[in-house]
Amino acid sequence: MLAGKTLPVKELTEHQIKTMFDIMQKYYGNIVWGNFVSDLNRKCDVVLLCDQNDVIHGFTTLAIFPHDENTQLLFSGDTIIKKEYWGSNDLSQVWASNAFKHADNFNGKTYWLLLTKGYKTYKFLHTFYNDFYPCVDVETPQEIQAIIDKFAVEQYGAQYQNGILVAGKDFLKDEFDDISDVKLKNKHTAFFLEKNPNYKNGDELVCITEMNVDNLNRLGRRALGR
Repeated sequence: MLAGKTLPVKELTEHQIKTMFDIMQKYYGNIVWGNFVSDLNRKCDVVLLCDQNDVIHGFTTLAIFPHDENTQLLFSGDTIIKKEYWGSNDLSQVWASNAFKHADNFNGKTYWLLLTKGYKTYKFLHTFYNDFYPCVDVETPQEIQAIIDKFAVEQYGAQYQNGILVAGKDFLKDEFDDISDVKLKNKHTAFFLEKNPNYKNGDELVCITEMNVDNLNRLGRRALGR
């Protein structure tokens, strides 16, 4: 059984960082140590998913960006969990619980911005939230698209093109890409593949949802005890 814990990135040990890197390197191609550490150091919090012996089996990270005086953006970085624990919501639950603490302490709106290079990451949105963008059969509101565009251009410049962060980083290895005909029948998975057809090359769809209790669906409320 795994348990999640949140701590500041600056408190990670060298051994923990090396373990996180090794997990990423197993599942993703084009993982470079210097890039991994540099990206990690730009985050404020890390969520570790560990067993009873405190061995790391998954992790995700979080950074906070101000959008304006009334809006903040929570940005999740590298996210991975070992294949034997796929299907578990432990990591997303602990991350969201920590993210909602930041949202609760902010006097304004908080949005979660995430880069989705695979349908499993995109699944977090339609599993736990009512409204998120981009979404099948829903047009992204102009003001929401403006938030996405401003963030993506400021952070990634010309790499951001029409809602996509174009490849140039890591990509999921083919042996772990388990898209099947059954999964393709899910409208959200099909939509993700339509919007991000080059995900195999590492392209990432930039997504957003509001971190508000009213935006949690039934499963989201249950997962977070709200």
